[in-house]
Amino acid sequence: MTVNYIVALRLYIRMRVAKARGGVVSVKIRDVCNGDKRCEYFVTAALKRLIKEGVAQRRKQGVYLIDRSALERL
Repeated sequence: MTVNYIVALRLYIRMRVAKARGGVVSVKIRDVCNGDKRCEYFVTAALKRLIKEGVAQRRKQGVYLIDRSALERL
């Protein structure tokens, strides 16, 4: 079940990279999960792991920023 949430996150990030301009991609958990609390929990946990690795940073509640150059390394 958790694999589906991670796949949804990856697809969302891929879509945002294609549309985004500049060096940063924003990830909004609300847009990834559409209100599913379980999905929000797993996506937040995955993004927190990226923060520990130094790839992402938390902008505000539910919004994370990821450097485009860091995404190419993932």
